[in-house]
Amino acid sequence: MQTFRKLLAAGLIATAAVAALPATALAGTGEDSQFGSGTDFYRSMVSQYRDYIARLSTDNRGKLMAMQDKLMQMELDQKKMDMEMTKAKRDIEMFILIYGGGK
Repeated sequence: MQTFRKLLAAGLIATAAVAALPATALAGTGEDSQFGSGTDFYRSMVSQYRDYIARLSTDNRGKLMAMQDKLMQMELDQKKMDMEMTKAKRDIEMFILIYGGGK
């Protein structure tokens, strides 16, 4: 239930800025996965919540856009951390192969 709530909240938050984009900005993106990651997920949520977002006041849309920006920044930080972890693992493997190899 907690995961569902987080997914629903993330969807609502993430759709604010994308809803402000014209429909042509989203054209040509291909199929969107319902449980995908990143922008595909946001686009699929926009199509589901477009009416709700349209009814929001300008003030609340601004708040949603700020929350989406924070979410996108957190996603970017997570991707950077994943890259750093991959790099560190590679460096450890190379260290072991170079200095721990049998002679």
